Amino acid sequence: MKLSQLDIKDLNNELIKAIFFSIQKEKYDNVDYIIIYGCHIKELLDERLSYALEVLNNHNFDKVILTGGIGINGNFNESEYMKNYLINNSIDESKIIIEGNSKTTEENNINIMNMLNLKSIYKPTNIVLITQEVHLLRIILHWSKILKNNNIQFYYDYVENSILSYDKIINNPKLVDLIKNQIEKTKRFINDGKYVDINIEYRK
Repeated sequence: MKLSQLDIKDLNNELIKAIFFSIQKEKYDNVDYIIIYGCHIKELLDERLSYALEVLNNHNFDKVILTGGIGINGNFNESEYMKNYLINNSIDESKIIIEGNSKTTEENNINIMNMLNLKSIYKPTNIVLITQEVHLLRIILHWSKILKNNNIQFYYDYVENSILSYDKIINNPKLVDLIKNQIEKTKRFINDGKYVDINIEYRK
């Protein structure tokens, strides 16, 4: 079944897991860019930053990109908040790149793509994306739509035991409603041509 064809009335726990929580981490070491995605909810952003700090301290990387301005529902500049956190935790400021104008995940990706001229990169380039696992689906579907460059290898990394983990979501009706809204938004973006579509594989 294609994600775009999913009837939200058929949503169950196995589908939630298949759609949002089936992304495998891959090992990586020497990377060119580590991208940390902003969030207007500080509790979620702090989770990302705490995990990202571990990654930065344990991997060789060229630059870390902090992406996010003042979100549509936000009241602070996400990338500046992240920059202050990393500097206060001894990350070299010269390694930090700020993308502070975006208000959505899609703007994050487009602005980074243009900033780094990713469409024209001609040498192998490794990029790590850091966020919560539940957020990665939209990021991946959008990158797959806007960027076609075989020289770029994305690695997906995410917070473990997040406040938006699978177990916490399925046991909280409000979070399940949030997931339903995310699915409907994703389907709309697929139908509008902003995202690629994917097959959903799960056990009924």
